[in-house]
Amino acid sequence: MKQIIIFLSIFLVSLQAKYGFGEDYYKLNIEQKRQVFFSELDKMFDNSFKNISEERAFIDALSHEVYQNGFRNVKRENFEKLVNLKNKYRVENIFDFEEYKKRILPVPKSMGLAQALLESGTGTSRFAKEANNLFGEWTWSGKGLVPNFRQPNKKHRIKIFDSLQDSVDSYILNLNRHFAYEDFRNLRIKFYKEKRKFTGLEAIKALKSYSELKNDYVRRIEKIIKLYNLQKYDN
Repeated sequence: MKQIIIFLSIFLVSLQAKYGFGEDYYKLNIEQKRQVFFSELDKMFDNSFKNISEERAFIDALSHEVYQNGFRNVKRENFEKLVNLKNKYRVENIFDFEEYKKRILPVPKSMGLAQALLESGTGTSRFAKEANNLFGEWTWSGKGLVPNFRQPNKKHRIKIFDSLQDSVDSYILNLNRHFAYEDFRNLRIKFYKEKRKFTGLEAIKALKSYSELKNDYVRRIEKIIKLYNLQKYDN
């Protein structure tokens, strides 16, 4: 089974479909879809985490440098990079290194996989197939799909991404900088400082604001994590 999954994953990646996972993916049965879905998302999360790790290493090194030598001795290229991270992560005070460290961290994979599965119907939803949107992210500006059942007084659209990887990157960035997810970040940094493993089952408890379903949404994600043993993806 593992060899089949690996073969299917490599084959699907080679297709490089503009939207979604490619036509051959949608011909698979539900069990095959789910296996490929988790395998591909696992790699996409790793790609995102690699970039986060590099950003975090920069912040750790720069904060140490500032502590040793002061603000005025920061090199111009490092200051410019810090400005970019400040804007990216919406940090209010440019030299608030504790806030950077709170925001520039990975998220539990098990939670991300479960949310992507639920939000995208294992990659088969209209939003996944036509917009590369795996997490149901909205936009109020730029290009987007109009939801079929959007209420007349609503103006939001479903955000269109250039790739599935971009959707994963955006999902993580959203959790790392949006004011609505501050409780999630506070809980994560608490676990991080205490050197405790931050799992999806712990993390989702702090994300009631992710969906209008609130506690019911949390229970659904917990059920998916347990049903498919997604805890094994939490490193």
